[in-house]
Amino acid sequence: SVPFTLKVAYTGCPIGCGEPMLSDIGVMKMGERYNLYVGGKAKGKDAEVGSLLLENLTPEELYKSVEKILEFYSQMGKKRETFHKFFKRIGSEQLLSNL
Repeated sequence: SVPFTLKVAYTGCPIGCGEPMLSDIGVMKMGERYNLYVGGKAKGKDAEVGSLLLENLTPEELYKSVEKILEFYSQMGKKRETFHKFFKRIGSEQLLSNL
């Protein structure tokens, strides 16, 4: 259970065809490894490309990281706070320190 509905995207296309950088959590496959983007927002006047949080992850590292991000958001997110706003509030350093 998380404070607000999440949009998650995945693509194997190196130019981001599945729009992973515009989603709350986005995964881009790069060869046999994965890059993880967070905090994107596709709509509104404050639309923004997500931040590259982790790169060159193995599948196991990717799954573990996403699970920890969801757990942290579930625990620390405010009621009805979107992931984009949550990420803006806590920042990448605090998110990374909880992985």
